Amino acid sequence: MAPLLKIFIQWLPALPGTLRSPSHGEPTVQVQPSFSKANQQQQAIAVMQAGHDKAPHSYEIEDKQISAVSWGQNRLDLFGYNGENLTHKYWDGSHWSPSGLGMEQLGQGLATKPVSVSWGTDRLDVFGLNEHGTILHQYWDGTSWQPGHAEFEELGKGCDPSYDIAASSMVPGQLQIFCRDPEDSQLLHQYYDGQNWSGLVPFGGDVHIGPRVVSWGDNHMAVFFLDHEGEVNQRYWDGSQWSSEWVTFTNPKEYHFDTLTVSSWGENRLDVWAAERTSGLWHLYWDGSHWAEWECLSGSDDAPIDHVGVTSWSANHFDIITLGRDDRQYRYKYYDGSWQPSVSSWYDRPGVSFESIPSLISWGPNRLDVFGMTADDELLHQAWTGYDWYPASEKWETLSSKDAAESSPGGQETIEVELRY
Repeated sequence: MAPLLKIFIQWLPALPGTLRSPSHGEPTVQVQPSFSKANQQQQAIAVMQAGHDKAPHSYEIEDKQISAVSWGQNRLDLFGYNGENLTHKYWDGSHWSPSGLGMEQLGQGLATKPVSVSWGTDRLDVFGLNEHGTILHQYWDGTSWQPGHAEFEELGKGCDPSYDIAASSMVPGQLQIFCRDPEDSQLLHQYYDGQNWSGLVPFGGDVHIGPRVVSWGDNHMAVFFLDHEGEVNQRYWDGSQWSSEWVTFTNPKEYHFDTLTVSSWGENRLDVWAAERTSGLWHLYWDGSHWAEWECLSGSDDAPIDHVGVTSWSANHFDIITLGRDDRQYRYKYYDGSWQPSVSSWYDRPGVSFESIPSLISWGPNRLDVFGMTADDELLHQAWTGYDWYPASEKWETLSSKDAAESSPGGQETIEVELRY
């Protein structure tokens, strides 16, 4: 990993005490449940696997997606794809590295967006596909990148490179990967048991969009996709075995969903987020004993939704950002026991036109980091510190730009936009 470099800002950590909601600053006192490693793993995964796959659509927005992951307090790792290399930038609690507007250049030969996973401190695993549909893997072992700084190891062959892959870890030392078979549209599965990789084996289903995978606790996992009817399908690992067949959820009002995201705030909790061009955002959840009914989280006059990013910093809390299909603007809402600003309304965050799925990550209670890519390939960042937005409610921090060198000198830039609440 590139050496840490002293750079540009004094970071604003979240502090204890009376806190303000990220919406408009009204004081609230928030109870802080424990923030488990299982929750950190799953929520990092969930926010990376939102929105469409490339094949059913004409645009290539997925290539701009940023994969963000955290292995613990005050640590962030960002991974992207520049058309050839895996790219990387990280926050160590006081500095971004590489400094300036550059990104570290890692493995070569990537042809798809990356997916990143951390099963514990000082461990990062990053996956993608090459143009032939072979799974590529590079990992940080606490000392160096393996199998080399600019190398990938090749895993299973035969995935569809025009569709998402998904990866997760439900216990430290183990990894699960899912991809789509281009021949018959079924899901394929490969896993690492702590010592060896399995082969890539058939897993059934009829994948149109997905897969999405999430762990809701130690040794528990669920995998989802949208079929060609736009319906949500699920299988799960219960700690000892996979469920025998796929369960299909009936969509509300016969909608044909084309956007899917999954998340979990902790053990025995699963949340499914789906949208269709005319339907707005819908939410379905498992509370540990049964599935609730679909609930609609959008108003009748809301802009069509293209992508959804979700993260959670504790039980009973969600942060959600959507990307508008037509105006390319982010919109935000959160749940802390009730929906804010309301079940059917959103906080507008206009001023920047984004071309990526909103990437959200939380490394602890009352901390939220948001990343997005613009049409000019700028990587922008905002953070909720527990009291206010950083660098300011009306500004985004620029972490990288298209013309930046690998480790450009100088400080980060900020751009001013008008944000309405």
